[in-house]
Amino acid sequence: MNVSQSSPGSLVASELEALIDSSIRESIQVKQILLGSMIPKIVSAAEQIIATLRKGNKILVMGNGGSAADAQHIAAELVGRFEQERRSLPIIALTANTSVLTAIANDYSVDKIFARQIEGLGTPGDLILAISTSGNSQNIIEGVKTAIAKGLNVIGLTGEMGGELKGLCSFSLCVPSSRTARIQEAHITICHILCEAIEASLGENPSKITLIRQELAPDITNLADYSPKPVLDRTNLNQVKLLILDFDGVLTDNRVLVSQDGTEAVWCNRGDGWGIARLKEKGVEILVLSTEPNQVVRARCEKLRIDCIQGCNDKLAALKKIIAERSLDLNQVAYVGNDVNDFTAMSYVGIPIAVADAVPEIKNVARIVTNNRGGYGAVREVADLILKAFINS
Repeated sequence: MNVSQSSPGSLVASELEALIDSSIRESIQVKQILLGSMIPKIVSAAEQIIATLRKGNKILVMGNGGSAADAQHIAAELVGRFEQERRSLPIIALTANTSVLTAIANDYSVDKIFARQIEGLGTPGDLILAISTSGNSQNIIEGVKTAIAKGLNVIGLTGEMGGELKGLCSFSLCVPSSRTARIQEAHITICHILCEAIEASLGENPSKITLIRQELAPDITNLADYSPKPVLDRTNLNQVKLLILDFDGVLTDNRVLVSQDGTEAVWCNRGDGWGIARLKEKGVEILVLSTEPNQVVRARCEKLRIDCIQGCNDKLAALKKIIAERSLDLNQVAYVGNDVNDFTAMSYVGIPIAVADAVPEIKNVARIVTNNRGGYGAVREVADLILKAFINS
C-alpha cells in the first residue's frame, strides 16, 4: 500500500498529526495547571510522607490498572533508588503479590483485595497512598475505609472530581482533568516529584536538595517556558477559516460600567468592527465564545453580525464541538484570548493569539501576541494580520 493511502476508517496523516498535537497540548495544559495551582498541595503530601518515614512507619500504595503500575513504580523507586544513594525505604505496593490478590478475590471479593492486606500489614502511623483516576474504585474505597478504622493516614491521588475517595481521605491531590490518560500522566509526574523530595530529604546528604535545585535551575526555566515565545509567528494565518474571540478583555478593555438599576455597559473599539467585517467578506467565520452571561455580549455581537456563545463555563468542550461540526483542521482555527479561562481552548487550537495585556499564562501559550490591548484595536490588528496573510499566500 502506498504510504499516502489509508484503509477505510483509518486516520490520514493530517488527522493523525492533529490528534497528536491535541494530545500533547492537552497534557501540557494539565501540567501547567499543576505548576500554577498544585505546588503547595504536593509539598504537603511530600511532607506527610517524609514525616511518616522518619518516624519509622511505612507507606502502603494501591491502585488498579495503570494506577497499579504507578503504585509499583513509586515503590520500586523508593525501595530501590531514584537518583541518589540512601537507605532503602519501607514502601509496599499492595498490587504486586498475585497470589495474595487472587486468593482474596476468590475467597472474599475483588472489593476486598486492598482492605484485607491493610488489615494485616497496616499499623497506626503508617500512611496509605490511594491512587484512583475516578476516585470511585470500590476496592480502593474499601481499602481506605479499613485504613481509617485502623488509624492510618490516607493521601488520595485522583482526578478533578475526586469521587468518593476525595471525601474519605484526610488529604487529596486532584489532577485537573477528566481524561484518564491525562490524569495518569500527571500522577506519574507527581510520583516522581514525591520520590525526588523524599530522596533529597532522607538521602545520605539531605542538603543536596539545594544543589540539585541550583544545578537544574536552567533546565527548569526552559521547561516552564516550553511554549513558543510571544513573537509574531504568523505561519498558517492564510489557512484561517474560523476566528474565535473571547469577549471581555478582547473585544472590550475589560472594564464594565454598572448603572443604578444593574444594567451594564462596556467599552469597545469601532476599528475592531471594521476588521471583523473585512474578514467576513473573505469568508472567515467569526464567533464569540464567552463565559459572561450578560446581554451586553449578545447586543455587541448582533451589532457586529457575528454569532456568539455566552455563559459558557467549559470553553474547551464548546470549542471541540464547534470544530467538529465544521469539520475543520486545528490549523484552520485561531483563538484570541486574554485570561486564564481561555487557556484550555487556546492550548487546543492551531493558532492561539493573546492580546497585549493578557495574563502571563496566556502569553506563554500564544503563538502571536498583539501590540494592541483588548478593547484598543487588538481584534482589528488580528484581522489585518490574517488579511495580509491571505494576500501574500
